[in-house]
Amino acid sequence: MNRAVTRVVILSFLLALLGPAEVRAGDERKASGPQVQQVSEGRLREAFAGYLHTHLRKPVSDVIVSKFKVSGNDEVPVGPLSLQVFQKERGTLVGHVRLAAIVAVGGVARTEVSMSGWVDVFESAVCVSRPVKKGDILEREDLYLIRINTSRLQGSAMNDVEYAVGLMAKHNLRENTCLKEWMVEKAPVLDKGDMVTILARLGGLRVTVRGMVLERGYPGETVKVQNLMSQKTIFARVVDGSNVMVAF
Repeated sequence: MNRAVTRVVILSFLLALLGPAEVRAGDERKASGPQVQQVSEGRLREAFAGYLHTHLRKPVSDVIVSKFKVSGNDEVPVGPLSLQVFQKERGTLVGHVRLAAIVAVGGVARTEVSMSGWVDVFESAVCVSRPVKKGDILEREDLYLIRINTSRLQGSAMNDVEYAVGLMAKHNLRENTCLKEWMVEKAPVLDKGDMVTILARLGGLRVTVRGMVLERGYPGETVKVQNLMSQKTIFARVVDGSNVMVAF
């Protein structure tokens, strides 16, 4: 009986000694182990959005990021964090966008994080208020502005109504179609066979002669014109729908 009691006392004594010792050893390992940190997803998302706003030159309210994902966000040593965001692959910053960020601690690069997300960009677009036939000249009452999501558009939408006024439709357009550059072109002011006045200036001398346009002409562009007096073909700059000018 005395031996059993003695064993219990000895065992209790050993447990009392070993227990605190193990805890102290664990605390020491924790205290002496490496201290690490990780960039929060919120900070990465903010950096992703900031890059878009800067490079798209759009207000925060016009750029919306969804389906945001992060990979490679490894732990780094404790210290002041900084991020440098960049675009690794060429591509637009609308729709599915991939960016990367170099994570630095105290100015020393530690890891690279990959980020991706779906980017919706909202902006004004010029649309036609009526069906437009090929060759129609767009007038102010034919156009209106609307705010649309451009992330799924093929090509950039025009956003300046005044610029669109006077352009000619290259294709038939349905009502409410938003205009893109490839849908329209400058309207010619001269057509092949039109009669014009050829203007020529040399110093203070001004000479005019009648001519015939040999090709379609646009304001400011150069066209072939036949001088009806000499029957020679010359090149002249289109001034308007009735005049061209020869430079000396």
